[in-house]
This record gives sequence, C-alpha cells and structure tokens, in this order.
Amino acid sequence: MIAAAIYLLIILFLIYKNNFFGLLKDEQINSKTFTLLFLLKALAIPAFYLVYKKMYGGLEKFDAGKFYTDATILNDYARADFGGYLKVLFGFQDESPGTLLFDNYIVNTTNWDNGRLKDFLYNDNRIVIRFHSLIHFIAFNSYHVHALISCLLSFIGINYIYRSIKDYFLGKELFVLLILCFLPALWFYTGAVLKEGLAIFVLGCMLYQIKKVSSSKISFSKVCGLLTLLFISLVLKPYLLFFAAIYFFAFFILASSKKIKYRSIFLISIITVAFILLNGLSVLIKKRSLLEAAITHQRIFADASKGGIFLLDSVKFVRLEFDSTLVKKIENKPNYFTIKKNAPYIYWEHTHQQDTLFSSANTDTITQYKLVYQLPKSGSNIFIDYDSLNIVSLGASCLYYSLLHPFFFNSKSLLQHLASIENLFIVVSLFIFFIGLIKNKKDRFPAIALVVFALLLCLLIGLTTPNSGAIFRYRSPAVVFILLAALYYLPVSKNNDPPISN
Repeated sequence: MIAAAIYLLIILFLIYKNNFFGLLKDEQINSKTFTLLFLLKALAIPAFYLVYKKMYGGLEKFDAGKFYTDATILNDYARADFGGYLKVLFGFQDESPGTLLFDNYIVNTTNWDNGRLKDFLYNDNRIVIRFHSLIHFIAFNSYHVHALISCLLSFIGINYIYRSIKDYFLGKELFVLLILCFLPALWFYTGAVLKEGLAIFVLGCMLYQIKKVSSSKISFSKVCGLLTLLFISLVLKPYLLFFAAIYFFAFFILASSKKIKYRSIFLISIITVAFILLNGLSVLIKKRSLLEAAITHQRIFADASKGGIFLLDSVKFVRLEFDSTLVKKIENKPNYFTIKKNAPYIYWEHTHQQDTLFSSANTDTITQYKLVYQLPKSGSNIFIDYDSLNIVSLGASCLYYSLLHPFFFNSKSLLQHLASIENLFIVVSLFIFFIGLIKNKKDRFPAIALVVFALLLCLLIGLTTPNSGAIFRYRSPAVVFILLAALYYLPVSKNNDPPISN
C-alpha cells in the first residue's frame, strides 16, 4: 500500500508538471484538471479491493487475484532463468511437461491456460499475465501497484479515445472526459488487475491511430503501430477491440467524406457486408456459423456460472459440484487434482466440445487434472431460451439483459445496485439521443454511429454471457458511447456545434 501511494504521488506530479511526458497534453483541458481526474479515477483501486474483500472474502478466487498471483509466479521464473523468461514474453517458450518452466511454474498458475475453448471470442489471459510479470519487477510485491498501473493505462487510453472523437464535442470536452472516466462500471473495473485497463489503453491508442491513418498521409511508422495494435486486439479482447478497429476505420473514413449522403446507412451496410464475409469464412473454415459459435460460448459460460470445480487435462474438460471432498490434491503440485472414486461429474471431450457427457460414478482415480477454477453458483445468472425464440425476440432479450437488467426493483447486491444506477443513465441517454435525432438539425451521423457501435456490442455480450454481473463488466467499454451520443445532443455549449450536414 505504501509503494502504491508513493507511485501515485509520482504519477500525479508528472501529470501536473508535464502532462505525463506530454501524453495528456491538450489545448482545452489543462494539467490541473487531468491531475484531479486521475486522482478521482485512482479511487477505484481501494474501492474495488474493499468491495471484494468485504463481499467475497478477498480477490484470491477471482480474476483480479489470479492474474496478480500468476504474474508473480512468472516473475519468479525470470529470476531463475531470465533467458527462458524472455522467450515466454514473446511466446517462444517450451512449456511441455518435464521442463523447468512447466514443472515449477506453469503448474502453479491458474489463469495462464484457463478455459477449454480457445476458439471464437477467445480472450487470451497470457498477454495480461506477461505484462504484469514485467510490472512486478518494480511493484515491491504490492497488488495495489499493479492495479495503479492498470488504472494509469486505462486513463491514457481514455485520453486517446477523447482525442479521437473530441472534434464532435466542441465546447463539451471536459464532459467527454468525465463520462469516459466515471461511468460506474468502467471506473470500477479499471481500478483492478483485469483485462479492462489494458483493453481501454489498446482501444484508445488504436482509435487514435486509425483516425490519423484515415485522415492524413500514411507513413510506415503509423502502419506498423496500427498493425501491432491490431495484433494485440486479436488476442486480448477481439469481440471489442478487433470489431472496434473495423467499425471506427469505416466511421472515420465516412465522417471525413463529403460525397456520401447517407453515411449512417452506408456504415451499417459496411458492417453487414463484413459480418456476412466473416460468417462465410467461419462456415468454410470452422464448419459453423458465427451465431452457432456465440451460442456455444454462451453455454460454456453458463456451465461456469452454475458454479463447481472445473478441471482440465489433455483429453477433456470436467465439471464437478462445488464440493472439495470430490477431489484429491496432488502433493507438490498446488493446482493439480485427481477425482475421487465414485464421484459424479459431467465433462466435454476436446474433440467434440458440443457434446455434454456424464459419468455417474468415477472409476479413474489416477489421471491428474489441472484446476481451471472453482466457484460457488452465481447469484446473478440469467436464462434465455434460445430454442423457443425467433431472431427478433432473441435480439430483444439480449439487448434487454445487456442494457436494462437489473433495474432497482430486481437488484440483489451492492454491485447490482451500482448496475441499476448505470442502467438509469443508459435509459436517460437513449431518450436524449432519440429526442435529439428527431428534433435537432445537427449532423446525425456521429451520434448514430456511436449508438450503433454500443448496441451491436451489447447484442453480442447479451447473447454470449448468461450472467448479469459479467455483463456489467464486459459491456462497460461499449455503453459509454451511448452516454457520449446523448452528450452530442445536449446543449452544454453555445455556437460550438459542428455545422449541419445534409
């Protein structure tokens, strides 16, 4: 905690003194404002830590704690074999059983090889663990230092998102930053050792690079930087980052065009064509449509949300009830277990993951499985009957759960109360957006584009995520654009709006 406080003071000083080496320099927002904004944003770090400490008993069983622990384990490997560690950083490691890396380090991790489906919508945990293993060299064994760096990265990313779109918010620049910094979920989850901080950083840098490439002469350095960010987007959060790259590239091209009259229709057409092409490639290569892949992902998530002990070996993925008496721990291998005799379980074989298989009484007490995760049944599960709904009803259900659920009367916990407040902001913002769309004569294209981007992402998240708590976290980088679309129409300033476009 002391180390994090010292680092925080250093960061605040650098923001105030030189806009953090010029990264936060802006003509409309001064360094004092940026300093105050980051100080308030950094309050998310103790808020997240205390909420999980008081409500759930700590971070250890959740992603934030697992990422931190795995990063420290990988950092320990750097001290034992720095050359091997460098290979790990760039993905050239040999982590097969019998190696020093596997037998002494990988076996002790939890999130390094988490999950059983590395396919569509796959989010790679390793890039986060690699990054935080580097941070651990200067973290003094402090989780809060890691969280502070994650928070700082998200703040820099927010700045680049702001710089990418601020031309549409003349006179409203501070309000743009306030929305990006303090949307409840985005504020909360970027104050932890999670993917969100790094994802917002990549999103902001990528949007800024795309805007520069689409509006000015292309240079070798710009292209290389953008390609690097695109690669990271494919392995970090592709459903958000790679989709955002395609979407905003089309947006910035159309926004600068004076020849295309119906730009909103043109943008939606581009995304539709891109979806059809990707769906065709999916059917050709993977033998299933993107919708089928999304529903498969949803069912896998539903398995996890039911709680239990989840184990993995080279042949199958196993789920047992949340009962530690059903498994036996392997000595000297902290995250490895065998299944006790006669224990019932369900499982999926890697060769045909769509088929759920059952074992009423286990007979194999020798096979060693790696622990993927163990958690009790979630209290915020939701259920959508995919088989009985038509495509319109399914889409409406997904948008409802991703935008409006919970809503005060059915919220059950502190985080769900927070989600209800955020959902109220979303409802009000959509109302302002639609009123502005009808009555305001400003160029409609920027606001429509922002809302369509958010709705498409929320549709996907609602389709693939059967848990309102997870939706609250995953949707946070998307719904912020709905609030920005409302701000676009709010009369915050006078005589500063962009000219009317026919």
